[in-house]
Amino acid sequence: MKKIIFLLTLLLPLIWVSCDTIEEDERLVFPKGQTSETTPITKTENVQKIILEDYTGWKCVNCPRAAAKATEMISKYGEQLVIMAVHSTAFANPSSGNDYIDFRTEYGERWATEFGCTSLPTGLINRKKIGAAYTVGDANWDSEIQNAINSQEHIMNINLGAEYRLEDKQILVSTENVFLKDYSSPLLMNVVVLESGIVGVQYNSDPNFGATPKINDYEFNHVLRNNGLIDYSLSITGVTNGTILRKNYLIDVDPDIKDISKCTVVVFVTDAQTKEVIQVNEIHL
Repeated sequence: MKKIIFLLTLLLPLIWVSCDTIEEDERLVFPKGQTSETTPITKTENVQKIILEDYTGWKCVNCPRAAAKATEMISKYGEQLVIMAVHSTAFANPSSGNDYIDFRTEYGERWATEFGCTSLPTGLINRKKIGAAYTVGDANWDSEIQNAINSQEHIMNINLGAEYRLEDKQILVSTENVFLKDYSSPLLMNVVVLESGIVGVQYNSDPNFGATPKINDYEFNHVLRNNGLIDYSLSITGVTNGTILRKNYLIDVDPDIKDISKCTVVVFVTDAQTKEVIQVNEIHL
């Protein structure tokens, strides 16, 4: 009897280890929206890019002027500049006047409050404080974008791949985050979808858009959509020069998107402490 007990004592740890053996993929527990699936990297960059967030709304009569300025900036700076139109505040509240079309997002509203974007139109450039404020009026966008290009330290590159899965109504995004310098602060990743070519109602005071105060066939571009992945951790303790961090994400497509072929995925990395955008890149679907 003592021999049997002795043998069981030896075998039980082996039985336990056997039952506890799992595949490596099963050990990985991802936050919602993050995945081990990948898609090929097709968009690579080796230049510091700048993001202009245009805070706007259909009721804002001066916002068409600002949107035209953003388009002008794209023509001037090309792919070095990313535009994101954030429809927010009471100026974006839907009503019968715009057929109840709603471009607002939960995170867009939060950003508008957090960065003081209450009087529209206004913008953020790399979410960097300029003086005492983050906001920049559209008359100063050009000069401040140029200042950011001249002064922004090139710390990392973001390489991207993206594919739309029609059957799942999801977008798979693969990111390759290549660090060119040491960086000591925690970093956050944001993955969002923008849509262009949406026709709707926009109030207006700019004579360049005609005498009418209400444009019924206005084209909205770079519209921030719902279901983005916001403030996902990229690095908790900072990174060293030469580090490559690869992350993959699945985004549920906003059902209000009109045309997926007119969408882009924008990925931007922010300093978790200062909120400043370190790098940004975008890829067309």
